[in-house]
Amino acid sequence: MDRRPTVTAENIDWLRKLRNARAANQPSPDIPTSVVRKLLLACTEVKPRERSIGLRDRDELERRKQSG
Repeated sequence: MDRRPTVTAENIDWLRKLRNARAANQPSPDIPTSVVRKLLLACTEVKPRERSIGLRDRDELERRKQSG
């Protein structure tokens, strides 16, 4: 069962306003909190195996930092 909220036309309009403001190099409009929450929840996907870095992964990242 997918519990993510459905993105509405109003939400898409807010995304367009953000895009247009950024393209015109203008400040972003104030988006209502309810719209932000809905967009974040609609776009977020939790992958249980990828939510944390294991010890081996962390060690590998450290080795790459030191050698690079």
